[in-house]
Amino acid sequence: MWNLVADVGGTNMRLAAISTAGTIVDQQSFHSKGDLDFLEVCDAFIEGHATRPEGAVVAAAGVVSNGNVRLTNSGQSFSEAELAGICSTQNVKILNDFEAAAWSLATVSETDVNRLQGGASEPQASRLIIGPGTGLGVGAMVWAHGQPHVIPGEGGHVSIAPQSVEEIAYFEELIALWPEVQIGDGLAMEAEAILSGTGIPVLYQAIARARGEDCAPKAAEAVFASAKGFEDENALIATRLFKRFLGQLAGDLSLVFNARGGVFLTGGVALSNPWIFDQEFLDAFNAGGRHSPWRAAMPVSLYLNKDFGLLGARNYISTR
Repeated sequence: MWNLVADVGGTNMRLAAISTAGTIVDQQSFHSKGDLDFLEVCDAFIEGHATRPEGAVVAAAGVVSNGNVRLTNSGQSFSEAELAGICSTQNVKILNDFEAAAWSLATVSETDVNRLQGGASEPQASRLIIGPGTGLGVGAMVWAHGQPHVIPGEGGHVSIAPQSVEEIAYFEELIALWPEVQIGDGLAMEAEAILSGTGIPVLYQAIARARGEDCAPKAAEAVFASAKGFEDENALIATRLFKRFLGQLAGDLSLVFNARGGVFLTGGVALSNPWIFDQEFLDAFNAGGRHSPWRAAMPVSLYLNKDFGLLGARNYISTR
């Protein structure tokens, strides 16, 4: 007997077969963007096994409503009813991707992380996970009666706003380039508009335009690489803004959940650019006015295990 788990993001689809003991016995990856349909991939994966799965849990990068999800950054959509038909079982569940990511924190270990700040995590304290990847995911796990429980949400879409006169021009240009991310009538925008692999290239262009420069578009990877090599002033500005806003958001949310069980940073952008989690990032995380000492006491780690979505889906099955 086995269970199907999947992690479907804006860039990649990861599928795995989980034994009844919770061990990954088969795993495959595919691209989310393009002609590959998740349900077709799922069907083909199942056909490669001798039996149908007992159940299925899918972590999906989109808003889940009444068992339906549309992926935010790849355009695909599917439902629990469709998945049940393919799996030949009614024991199916679609989770928001960072709801599943938060479930993975129930079994995270020191071997999974690189500690950036703080001492040992408090075992039964709340835990927070933040992941800048194709989009920006946020999830939280709390303990009740000795059992983990997850609080799902869309923390990647809270608002951020300029904090200096110089930044006003950057935000104005970014909103002009991408008006959908504007919140209200002012200069506030969704955090994901900057803190994601989708947003950073737009921010880079906005900064160049605000500085009166004409420069070729760059993918997120190129922006970070140019900043790391001190090759491009616009890339340096974009990366510094990314670090500061990510640090501030993570620090703010750590207070909301009192995350003394740990703040875990992950996602494709984070894991591809571990060098950005430097003192400048930590200074932004810890800048909390009267509550700065509280923030500085939070354990903060880079979460290195890329299979967090699959592990979270597995943990959901074992707990539920």
